[in-house]
Amino acid sequence: MYINGISREQLYLFENKLDDMISEDNPVRFIDAYVDKLDLLKLGFTNPGTNGGKGRPPYNPSMMLKIYMYGYLNRIRSSRKLEAECGRNTELIWLTCRLAPDFKTIADFRKDNGEGIKQIFREFLKLCNKLGLLSFRCIAVDGTKERAQNHLDNIYNKDSIDQINTRIHERIEKYIEELELNDRAEEAEYEFLSKNLKEKLSKLKKKEDKIDIINQMFAENPELKTYFAGDSDSRYMKDNNRINAGYNCQTAVDEKNNLIIAQDVTNESNDLHQINSMMNKVNEVKEELEIENQTIVVADAGYFEEHEIVEAVKNSKFDIYISHPRDSQAQKKKEQDKEDKIPAKGFRKDDFKYDKEKDVFVCPAGKVLIKEGNGYIDKRTGTRKFKYTCRECDECENRSLCTNDKSGRSIKVTEFFCEINEFREKCNSDLGKKLLTKRKEIVEHPFGTIKHSWGYRYFMQKGKDKVSAEFSFIAFIYNLKRVLNIVEFDKLMEAI
Repeated sequence: MYINGISREQLYLFENKLDDMISEDNPVRFIDAYVDKLDLLKLGFTNPGTNGGKGRPPYNPSMMLKIYMYGYLNRIRSSRKLEAECGRNTELIWLTCRLAPDFKTIADFRKDNGEGIKQIFREFLKLCNKLGLLSFRCIAVDGTKERAQNHLDNIYNKDSIDQINTRIHERIEKYIEELELNDRAEEAEYEFLSKNLKEKLSKLKKKEDKIDIINQMFAENPELKTYFAGDSDSRYMKDNNRINAGYNCQTAVDEKNNLIIAQDVTNESNDLHQINSMMNKVNEVKEELEIENQTIVVADAGYFEEHEIVEAVKNSKFDIYISHPRDSQAQKKKEQDKEDKIPAKGFRKDDFKYDKEKDVFVCPAGKVLIKEGNGYIDKRTGTRKFKYTCRECDECENRSLCTNDKSGRSIKVTEFFCEINEFREKCNSDLGKKLLTKRKEIVEHPFGTIKHSWGYRYFMQKGKDKVSAEFSFIAFIYNLKRVLNIVEFDKLMEAI
């Protein structure tokens, strides 16, 4: 014997209220109450109006926002899936009061309200601050790569475009020949094949037209090296040794509860030029929330760019700590040793002491390295570099441990050497080491949740502006999830 359900033919005399189907502490009740308190027009959401009294009235923007909040909170981002859930998901049925917008309406809302969606992130931080969830004592900055809506097959460069064009022409000629043979055969069994070939031929000719347009773009823009056809704002990004078209997503995370307080999206493939931009965004949030305490900012070695650091230290209101790229990194050590012509077990740059008053370096053997001229501009970085050379290497007993260069040992430093040296000493202090070790604990929780737990490894939108809006919304949803886990539901509802 088994437990049996009721008959599907059974009639109900009384039906439960829709509200009875949702528990009192269900997160959808917070979504509903929170959105109803927002001034969506003030935040930048579009007002669809009433269609001038013609046709069916539009859906309320607040309801559309509720749908997206619920969807992203429950790992449902597809507009088609959200449409389906609106018709069968009890929580969404309650949230929308049984309304079920079609997928195009849902998709258009996200597409048309990028600015408003961005502001939701900042608006929610006000509630987080009101609840005492932010400290602004220590902020960790980090970046991660997210895939764009751009398949690698839709990426073209000058070297590959001619090859692609040649292959297309060869396939077109092949299909035309096959069609001619089929036409001469005039047999019924070839009718299906001919139709199939014509469809393939039509697709190839469309691709040929597309390639011709891209070829023309390369011809008109000599500086253009690569064209990303699917999402023209995306760029090559390396993540976990995989190269994809994508974006570099930046976050600044507060240490108290691992909440994201600032975020940004860039198509630069590394983090070298992002620290100042992120600190400006953090400062904007501090001013908006009227936070006045001193804030420490920590970041990993990916942000260690001398000009950026000097500018940040000079202009920033923050106490900054950034890890230095370690000499133990095999490839970097190999490249540097090759440039300076250092033996495998020789003296490194850090073994030389700098005398600031005399503006010279002193080697481990006590020999002096003197600056040559006024330096030169590094073409790769745009910064001025100076070369210090030793004129006493020939008679030095440690020469074999110092250099293989016939002209003697030399050291190259940038114009920011002194400032960077002081900065490194600060970062290598006991406090600096403690803070930089703590960085991982702070910043890696959001990315672990977003990418690994939720599976949000790619964007649904195309174009940098729309991608920025989507990532802002993802950051907001992450914060919302954290708050729902941290704060008692009754207290959260009272704080709205």
